[in-house]
Amino acid sequence: MKTYCFQLAFAALTLCLCGCVGTSLDGNLKSPAYHGGAVQKVAVVAVTDQVLVREGFENRFARQMIEHGQGALVTYDLLSLPEIKADKQAAVTRVRQAGADSVLLIRLANQSTRSTETQATAPIFAPVITGFEYNDWYDCYSVAFVNMGTSWSDSKSQVYLEAILYDLNTGQRIWAGGTVTVLKDSMDRVAQMDPIVSKILAALRKDRLIH
Repeated sequence: MKTYCFQLAFAALTLCLCGCVGTSLDGNLKSPAYHGGAVQKVAVVAVTDQVLVREGFENRFARQMIEHGQGALVTYDLLSLPEIKADKQAAVTRVRQAGADSVLLIRLANQSTRSTETQATAPIFAPVITGFEYNDWYDCYSVAFVNMGTSWSDSKSQVYLEAILYDLNTGQRIWAGGTVTVLKDSMDRVAQMDPIVSKILAALRKDRLIH
């Protein structure tokens, strides 16, 4: 009985540890060469070929900035990524014509995934015709499929996003920062966008680059 209780406690602890997910800042730096104040209007560019992801991030950045009195606009309906890559100056001109004096680039810097399996209770093998002996490779192979013990499988991804703010007047980078987000397979990826956006914008406000 004590062993069973211990196994249940261990399983509960494992599940709790696997639930430690969320977003944290991964450092940010304001350019020491920049002596201006807050920018006036930010054009947001999410660098991804996934249309829905680009729209999702750009909409959230623009909405949250506007809610705080900061001028902002999305660019997914203004410029495609191939257009930006093909002609940098033309892209800058179109963004400036839209009223922006700065550009906030958001891109995926890195991503890693780890899968784990936890055996919560002792292995319990169901009886089979051939018994439990490991007489040859097939017995050893097949017995794995009759293990009735309780186990959990889990997969976590660490997503590193980079955010860079550029001054369109000088073309210089005036701020850079990043976030690390730990995601589980069962989590809603869309719901995790808001915390990421909030942390990046909070860091920009702290450095007095946006309102």
